[in-house]
Amino acid sequence: MKNLFSLDGRVALVTGGSRGIGFMIAQGLLEFGCARVYISARKASQCDEAARQLSQFGECISIPGDVSTLEGIKALVAEIEKREPALDILVNNAGAAWGEAWDTFPESGWDKVVDLNLKAPFFLTRELTPLLKAGVRNDHLAKVINIASIDGISVNMLETYSYA
Repeated sequence: MKNLFSLDGRVALVTGGSRGIGFMIAQGLLEFGCARVYISARKASQCDEAARQLSQFGECISIPGDVSTLEGIKALVAEIEKREPALDILVNNAGAAWGEAWDTFPESGWDKVVDLNLKAPFFLTRELTPLLKAGVRNDHLAKVINIASIDGISVNMLETYSYA
């Protein structure tokens, strides 16, 4: 099966790669042969520790940063550009939720969710386009994978109430 889905020699970036779905995606990319997987997350110590753990499966490099801002996106892209001539796979996984009822949901919460869940994937993909285009060769195209999940780690206890 690994030969069918081989990623031998490819380079990937996974945002939100220090835990949960992002961590598992990074592990899978390494297990299926990526030459290098970069992970990014806001909390540097968690990002570094995750990269250390993932390194048992292959080369995993931590680049801590905040992709919810254009400055953070540009810093991440600059760091990748310093290290790689091309990028084969971008996984836009970083995301946030705000645990508040809709009728009391604050504007600051809305801004945080939109900045990280909507703006970040768009602007990060745009800024990485030259590296992604450079990743196109022979029989494969570069890939952009956008992850959208509100319940990636836990399920709201009332989630199934309406189905009862």
